[in-house]
Amino acid sequence: MKKIDKPWGHEEILVNNGSYLVKKLVLRDETSMHYHSVRNEVLIPVNGEGFIVLDDNVLPLSPLTPVCIKKGVKHKIIPKRSLEIIEVSDSNVDDVVRISDKHKRVKA
Repeated sequence: MKKIDKPWGHEEILVNNGSYLVKKLVLRDETSMHYHSVRNEVLIPVNGEGFIVLDDNVLPLSPLTPVCIKKGVKHKIIPKRSLEIIEVSDSNVDDVVRISDKHKRVKA
């Protein structure tokens, strides 16, 4: 299992077989507002509380209630405290396009 530190917490790569990617996200701070140009994602909260912003809608994240995010949909995750999410995506392509980011990772 590969652990990757992020400004918002860390992610652990659970499965990466070329066809799909499964990660465990451990969030202690919000992610950037971003979208993906290629991949679709399903997020499954497993522990903790938080919210997801999908385009302009703010929705609560409920344990074991999946959230489907199609490519092109702007989104960001906001944990209340610590939040653990299983993320399944249909591609391992790094296609993150950041729109805004409190951690200053938006490229001009």
